[in-house]
Amino acid sequence: MVISIDTKKIIIFMLLAGSFVAGALVFRSSSSSSSEFPLLNKAVTVDIGKHYIINFRPLRLELEKIQKKYPQKTYVYFSYLNNGSWVGLNERGEFTAASTLKVPLAMALFKAVEEGKLSLDDRYALEELDLNDGFGELYKVGADKEFTVEELLKIMLEGSDNTAMLAIYTIFQRLGIGDPYDDVYNSLGWDFLNSIPAIDEVPNYSKITLRALSNMFLALYNAKFINAEHSNKILEYLTSTPFNDKIAAGIPEGVTVSHKIGISGGDQTFSDCGIIYAPNRNYILCLGSNGGNEKVAAKFMAEVSAVVYKYVINN
Repeated sequence: MVISIDTKKIIIFMLLAGSFVAGALVFRSSSSSSSEFPLLNKAVTVDIGKHYIINFRPLRLELEKIQKKYPQKTYVYFSYLNNGSWVGLNERGEFTAASTLKVPLAMALFKAVEEGKLSLDDRYALEELDLNDGFGELYKVGADKEFTVEELLKIMLEGSDNTAMLAIYTIFQRLGIGDPYDDVYNSLGWDFLNSIPAIDEVPNYSKITLRALSNMFLALYNAKFINAEHSNKILEYLTSTPFNDKIAAGIPEGVTVSHKIGISGGDQTFSDCGIIYAPNRNYILCLGSNGGNEKVAAKFMAEVSAVVYKYVINN
């Protein structure tokens, strides 16, 4: 059968008419099934509809207005996962990484599991040098208390616990891995945010940028560094954190947020970065603040988060 040019135009028009809604394209898949890994990019595990937004300039203008309201130095990075569009304000500026480093540490741990170097069921007894009261409550159980590797991982991510993090560092040392971050950073193409270290010297990972943090979550979302099961597990743990006064404060109740905070009180640096699972409109939002107290930083992040969510859901 030969299809005329006019007929082709009609067919194309009908296809577009059926998928164009409120200024955004919506792709509807013929197959729709539940995913075993609900927190990953659906393109990795199952085909579903996507809502496309093509104009983010109005959002950028709104974010610039908010940024000018706050006296401290602030950082904003937004990435719309359906098409890769992004908005950044000082997104390449370096700040103290703090506890955000616990996420790539978890990625490195799961990679070691996948390589057969240890099992999540392996047990570890806390040592005196692991105990740290800087953040978290695990230090209170004292030395010699045993946990499985998976239990330590869960405590580290959900509670941002320093003792659990130090215990995992010790586990890496006993595996003969002196720098667990190296493979994570290299595989994602990140540049070290410090001068090149001397031979056999571990790089300083104390600084980070919002772009680097967003790449970390993007790698989990797309299951690019570790497998789908383990990527989803990390994101799942990060949906259960109790730190809901920053990004999560701007999101309606019932919407899933998988995120990690960073707190460095010494230099008044605060950050929060993660994935917001808005219906058919998943996006990454990473925010930072330097030079003001945590209360002001939280207010800034909650305000930005609310504006971003409203824009995404209404366009």
